[in-house]
Amino acid sequence: MAITSKTIRYGVITIGFLGILFFAAIFAFILYKSKKDISNEEPYVSFLNKPHQLKTVSTLRWHKDNLRFSHYSLEVNDDSNYNDEDVKSVKQYQPGDVITFHAAKSYFSNHVGESYYLIGRDTLETGEVVEFQYYYTPNALPFD
Repeated sequence: MAITSKTIRYGVITIGFLGILFFAAIFAFILYKSKKDISNEEPYVSFLNKPHQLKTVSTLRWHKDNLRFSHYSLEVNDDSNYNDEDVKSVKQYQPGDVITFHAAKSYFSNHVGESYYLIGRDTLETGEVVEFQYYYTPNALPFD
């Protein structure tokens, strides 16, 4: 069979199509993410639904862009007072203040790996009840 311009054209189109599929698969792999409730797993279950006294100054911070599970996060060892369009400090905690976590969740993505969060609730001075996330680090817990 002789190679004609029609054969070359189909070959180029096929290679181009396979190239697009290849890059789409890589892009989908990178963007993959998974969220899972791990509230019944150890060691997280032992932190839930119990009052914990904070050891250090901490700030409850609102973020314009949703984080993993909430627009609010607990920032430990932070006494900031942000009032920007994208980030606001909405509540300050002092050592000895009590917080309670009611859930634990994990987040997985292929470009970051797996991370773990404790989820808590608190009431702001405005009376609004908000749910916040705390990035769980096993050997650096902010409470006793």
